[in-house]
Amino acid sequence: MTRTGSEIGLGISPARTAKTLSAADRLHVVGVGGVAAMGAALHAAALGVHVTGVDDRLSPSAERILRDAGVVLVDGSDVSPLKTATSLAVSKAVTSIRPDHPQLEAARAAGVPIISVQQVIADAAATYGGPLLAVAGTHGKTTSTGWLLELLRASGVNPAAFIGGPLPEGTGTPPGSPVHLGDSPGFIVEADEYAGNFDAYAADCALILNVDWDHPDVFRDRRAVIEEFIRWSRPTLSRTGLVVNVGDSGGADLAAAILKTELPGATALPLFTYELRGEGGTETGRVADVTATLRTLPRGGVALADVRLSPRALVGLAALAELAGEELAIGIRGAHNAANALGVAALASLAGATSAGIRQGLASFTGVGRRLEVLYERDGRVVIDDYGHHPAAIDATLATVRAIYPNRTLWLAYEPLTYHRTASLLEPLAASCAAADRVFVAEIHASRDPDLSIASSLGLAEAIVRRGGRAEAPGAVEATATALLAAAPADVVVLVMGGGRSTEMARLIADGFSTRA
Repeated sequence: MTRTGSEIGLGISPARTAKTLSAADRLHVVGVGGVAAMGAALHAAALGVHVTGVDDRLSPSAERILRDAGVVLVDGSDVSPLKTATSLAVSKAVTSIRPDHPQLEAARAAGVPIISVQQVIADAAATYGGPLLAVAGTHGKTTSTGWLLELLRASGVNPAAFIGGPLPEGTGTPPGSPVHLGDSPGFIVEADEYAGNFDAYAADCALILNVDWDHPDVFRDRRAVIEEFIRWSRPTLSRTGLVVNVGDSGGADLAAAILKTELPGATALPLFTYELRGEGGTETGRVADVTATLRTLPRGGVALADVRLSPRALVGLAALAELAGEELAIGIRGAHNAANALGVAALASLAGATSAGIRQGLASFTGVGRRLEVLYERDGRVVIDDYGHHPAAIDATLATVRAIYPNRTLWLAYEPLTYHRTASLLEPLAASCAAADRVFVAEIHASRDPDLSIASSLGLAEAIVRRGGRAEAPGAVEATATALLAAAPADVVVLVMGGGRSTEMARLIADGFSTRA
């Protein structure tokens, strides 16, 4: 059963026009350890806002990052910050299952406005000033948002940013946080479609990487997802522009729908489409403003070959036009990342990057945390941590790992993210996971789940076996790590995927291998 964004975000004020933050503001953040909540708290604190926060499950690293930024952390039962707070910020991950959270109830009683953490990020962007650049899509947002920042910085532009994952030394402020504090006008944001989270972001220009069916608790089908992206992205056409991947079927449908509903003069719209074509440059019959051909290299490496632009893109994407005909090196592996790189290059060009910055940034970017992150590689054993949890992400990541480590035994340790997603996508998930040589399915991580009876890790393991795979469900992430370590051969690549506690499972496995070395 689906719920509306209003039902999931019960009690949160609707998205509004962004306003500037000031030292007079006092912000209280509930669930401050969440990625978007942490991003809101860190940006607000950097802009002089007095920020307090509460989270019953705060990791030591998150606590350190927040305290070092000046965020005052309080116990979950302490509602004293609400006596002086000018607003309370919360994510829909909290309100979807706990609309009666004591902190929210206390805020209502005190008359403190309740806003989304995304609204705080949008307000921070307005405070920094300059254009708001957004990266959206069902898959690949975090990597691509970080990549856009890399291209702009390589072009001599250093905007602030919120990115949905930990950023490395030299980019994260501080390292391991999801924010970058720049010294140039402008703001880059990862725009999440869940239950209208991206509504607060009135982007000046935006990139849509792909549109797939996900979040089945909100979207009844793929068409509903496409309609949501259309609703959010269309206003950018009256600003700087929109870049859409028509090599993705959902993106192609979105672009076609926008062009169909616009009135005469649609061909002059700042809508730029792109498509990465397969090796050999096979024609697809689609017409795109920017095209390139995938070139595969040893061990999963990729490059963009023969970049071509339509006449209108030669004018509108001038920096990218200077690279027409070139082969562009890509700093991270995987065909899916090559497709994302082409879209990032187009958006960077639209946002004022230089051709030299685009070329350099595509090659120098090494990714963000928890995306194909190698935690351990020694004596034939490898442990890789990856945030993916959707069938399409599992397919792409398994294919990339197979290319990087050819002819190796590949085990998948998978923690399903949410019961509703596991139930709705059970068979596609089983088909994707079955491509690994052996699968260890940890307990499902509940998030935004009012019903924990509709799926189970054992049910997914059994579905994988029906697909011809080898799978088991040992239990919690700790038990799953223990079971895998007990069975692991001397020469194995372990890919750990999931969006909840899977990163803890990955570190337990890496530490277990390290102890035995």
